[in-house]
Amino acid sequence: MCIELKEVTKNNWIDCIHLSLYPEQESNLASNVVSIAESKFEPHYQLRAIYKKEKVIGFLAFCVEDDPPEPELYWLFRFMLDKDFQGKGYGTKALNLVIDEIIQLGGKRIYTKLVPKTTDK
Repeated sequence: MCIELKEVTKNNWIDCIHLSLYPEQESNLASNVVSIAESKFEPHYQLRAIYKKEKVIGFLAFCVEDDPPEPELYWLFRFMLDKDFQGKGYGTKALNLVIDEIIQLGGKRIYTKLVPKTTDK
């Protein structure tokens, strides 16, 4: 299984925003374009496209804690695979790759969270 993480650039950001989820998953994740836009104002954000061979199949974003600065604490705040590539082990492989990258950057702890949208009844 050849999975790679590559930096999000002007050459692949459009592929990242065209990734899709199943309808029942959509309320759990804002559009990838939001994270890409935020990264232009948050220089510590690290964005990665998840590739299977030469095809973008997912997107993730992480950052070091900067308020207050904690160089050993990282946040994995975006992680998604296109619906057509879920359930095949690609997410596990991508998660292992980003953990390795964070460790190389000096990270010792990784936090993540889910903030699902609520529906008014």
